[in-house]
Amino acid sequence: MIDRLGAISPHRLMWPLVACYVVLATLYSIVTPIFEASDELWHYPMVQVIATSNFALPVQDPAVQTPWRQEGSQPPLYYLLAAALTSGIDTGNLDAIRRINPHADIGIVRPPFSANMIVHRPDAEAFPWQGAALAVHVARLFSVALGALTVIVTFRMASALFPDRPGVIIGATALNAFLPMFVFISGSVNNDNLSNLLGNLLVLLIVLMLQQSHRPTLRQTLIIGIVTGAGLLAKLNIGFLIPVIGLSFLAASIRHRSIRPLLMGFFISGGITIVIAGWWYLRNVQLYGDPTGLNVFLDVVGRRPIAAGLGTLWAERGSFLAAFWGMFGGMNVPLPDSFYAAANLLGGIGLFGALTFFVKTAVRREWSGARWLPFVPPLLWLTVTFVSYLRWTADTPASQGRLIFGALSTLCILFALGLSWWLPRLVRPIPLTAFAGLLGMAALLAPFLVIQPAYTPTRLPAFAIDQTDTEFSDRDGGLIALNTGAIALPESVRPGEDVLFDLTWQVVSPTRRDWSLFVHLVTQDGVIIAQRDMYPARGLLATSDLESSAAWLHPVAVTVPALAPAPLTLSVVVGWYALDSMERMSLPDGADSLTLGTVLLEPRPISENETPININFGQQMRLIDYDISTLAPMPGDTVTVTLTWQAIQPMTSDYTVFVQILDRATLRKAGESNAQPAAWTRPTTTWVPGEIIIDTHTLVISPDATPETYVLEVGAYLLTPENTFERLHVIAPDGSANDDFVGLTRMRVLAAEVSP
Repeated sequence: MIDRLGAISPHRLMWPLVACYVVLATLYSIVTPIFEASDELWHYPMVQVIATSNFALPVQDPAVQTPWRQEGSQPPLYYLLAAALTSGIDTGNLDAIRRINPHADIGIVRPPFSANMIVHRPDAEAFPWQGAALAVHVARLFSVALGALTVIVTFRMASALFPDRPGVIIGATALNAFLPMFVFISGSVNNDNLSNLLGNLLVLLIVLMLQQSHRPTLRQTLIIGIVTGAGLLAKLNIGFLIPVIGLSFLAASIRHRSIRPLLMGFFISGGITIVIAGWWYLRNVQLYGDPTGLNVFLDVVGRRPIAAGLGTLWAERGSFLAAFWGMFGGMNVPLPDSFYAAANLLGGIGLFGALTFFVKTAVRREWSGARWLPFVPPLLWLTVTFVSYLRWTADTPASQGRLIFGALSTLCILFALGLSWWLPRLVRPIPLTAFAGLLGMAALLAPFLVIQPAYTPTRLPAFAIDQTDTEFSDRDGGLIALNTGAIALPESVRPGEDVLFDLTWQVVSPTRRDWSLFVHLVTQDGVIIAQRDMYPARGLLATSDLESSAAWLHPVAVTVPALAPAPLTLSVVVGWYALDSMERMSLPDGADSLTLGTVLLEPRPISENETPININFGQQMRLIDYDISTLAPMPGDTVTVTLTWQAIQPMTSDYTVFVQILDRATLRKAGESNAQPAAWTRPTTTWVPGEIIIDTHTLVISPDATPETYVLEVGAYLLTPENTFERLHVIAPDGSANDDFVGLTRMRVLAAEVSP
């Protein structure tokens, strides 16, 4: 048990805890398939391009797609070090084993998820590793070593801040060592591993400097400058530590009544930092006109259409917390919900307990100013890290708690402190041991019970082919057969639910191409209401790898859009297509798809005070239902769309409603209507809150509309005096603003009938 009356010296337990971490992180580095850790798919190609180009750094061009994508805009120190460790390895087979799964559910958890970001070749990745696989594992072990140093930093910082609380020291170290997400990331190729170490190390160096009774030495100043420079070459977030460092040198000058610490910090530490890292930021100015290079990074990775507000960020707290405790793969392989609930509870108690401790200590004046001073940088850095994370994720869709691991040492200390200080000394070990045990057990079991199953396809014994009409063939003689006797479709489904069933496939004759399976839910008019595309066996197999008689189970889940019109009878249609050419495999009768049966799409049950749909436009008006006369018109046809609105509050402006049938890819319109509600008879300024308004729009399909799939979109706007259109944004339930339109359903314009 932890903190047993100080009987166990924390120093005696540090190395066993570090050893446990190394074992766990090494286990993750082996069990997790290569390129299946967060962003490793792009981090390692950055290492490889440096190692194979005489350590020259790539120049980013958002218009050119590269294997390293946005990582080419990241500070390069981690990549340079990993490249130095792997430069002697022949990685010419990288493209052969880095086969992208085009249908991966990255950042999405849904059944049955296609978690894998690449389609693996077990023979090329098996031990003993060779080629690119060997280089990846060497770089992963480098990351493991960086993580081990971070655990040691946590121990040293806890020892420095709470030398009289061995439970906090041991507890913080154990929490860091056993945190599943930290262990997972530390077993992957990821530049966060170096920046996490350097960020926490810098805070430790500042704490030690502020604790000592004498002025900062030249050696300390030099080391802080070196670590700061390295940190700025590791990741941009370390730059937020510079003001904290400056304030710490200022505090040292005030404490010792000497200007020397401040001058040494400014000229020596600052000068060394500039010498080490300045060239990178100057390079960015010369290449991109931005010292950070973030402009190019964001151009590559993409921005949110609308910057997230506090409501959106709060709504994303679930993914933030999951990715702090443990969310594996491409943010799509979760731990059980019960684990997250327990970790959130214990972590919340810990943070609240730590806050209570500091408030109590301040109110009772139990500490002197000198005792308080070393605590300021860690707490300030944690605050700055979290605020900068919020600012970053407001622009980019990246709500991942692991992004605050640069302050993980401080967090672990706060968890350990908050869970123990208020308890009698004899029972303090209980919550600390429980929390460390929870994390440790999850970290130990996850590789075998969570990660491995996510990347293991369900292979089946070969079955007899009795019905040749279920054999899909390609032009090269490849044949894939479906066992139709094993299919059990659900009778009905409602909007927002999944159509779930299993397919059993077998290769009759091998194919040389990689085919994608499609499953469509289609109306009787041929409109695809919903679809799911995947590689075989949840995306884990490639058809070009499969030999004759290879059979597998393919679980299917097709989500019906929540706004889909109902009731409808939907046909379940399957087939195979080549993503590069859109060519389809064919059946013996020449058809390129097979209808498995039908599913009834029933209306969503509506209880009291509910509406069929609830689309909030700018907190002004909500769309609560709609109806459409046809989903499959022909050119020249008339389509009637009836919208049911409800006023949310009195409106001072008269909004125009637009309804358009739009090709999203080209923005070409097949038909549109722009009118104030109810054929201009009910301007929105006349609406009473809660009132129901029936608004009918008639659209004529353009005679030259091409036969293809369109989307029915609805919105509302004002024409400003400057002749610009000011649209109302859709407001999510969390209060955040989204797009300025809503896509209600897919439609299909049919080919015009030709007169005889």
